[in-house]
Amino acid sequence: MAGRKFITDPFVLAVIFNEYDAVKYMLDSGSYNENVFFDIGMKDYFGLPIPVQYISCCWEICLNPEQQFMEPFNQTAIKNYENAQKILALFKEKKGIEVGEIPFSKISGATWAREDEIDEEVLDGKKSDFIAHGIREINLDLFIAVQKMEFDKAKSLLEKGANPMYEHPGYDDLLAICSFECSYQVSHQAGFLLKSPEMFKNSIDGDEIANIFRWAANEKMYALLESYVPKKITGTGK
Repeated sequence: MAGRKFITDPFVLAVIFNEYDAVKYMLDSGSYNENVFFDIGMKDYFGLPIPVQYISCCWEICLNPEQQFMEPFNQTAIKNYENAQKILALFKEKKGIEVGEIPFSKISGATWAREDEIDEEVLDGKKSDFIAHGIREINLDLFIAVQKMEFDKAKSLLEKGANPMYEHPGYDDLLAICSFECSYQVSHQAGFLLKSPEMFKNSIDGDEIANIFRWAANEKMYALLESYVPKKITGTGK
């Protein structure tokens, strides 16, 4: 496909596939490009520089053992989760790098809607029309924040009483949207990288890396939404 770009850097690939021993060897021997800690070389694809340590941080979010994946993937997930954590610790020890918040809302491929999309485009209609039909504006704003993976905004709206299980017309409820995407990533996209690494270890393209960010963003948003679900809620609402 025209414009398709592949990552072939051995150090970046080792990080993507959570190969702790290989990462440690290359760090200790100096066999790596220092620039990857600022950008893996896909700024044009993602819309901003992507430091290699973001990838390990994403795997740490995606593969948290508390999720208890089905076997046999669960064993693969545990191993990769542990290695991702070890790689992050190695980056801190060897390079003094600690990963802060990943700007998911600015990363192309990680969101459902672009950061610069207007409300009407995200909502598939005018906000005023939805409000006229009895939908609370705060829930519309939460839907937009979830679509754009704007975590601070989503948290603020949830704290003010937005419904974490809001079901926008034509869509599943917010929790289901994130949950379905995470399940799909496990079965068909980012999870497949870990199930069949031999198919990708020599090169990987932007779409495949974007899937890791998309999965992590949805896992993180799901956790945020779920933390605001009242225990007795059994359905959705406006």
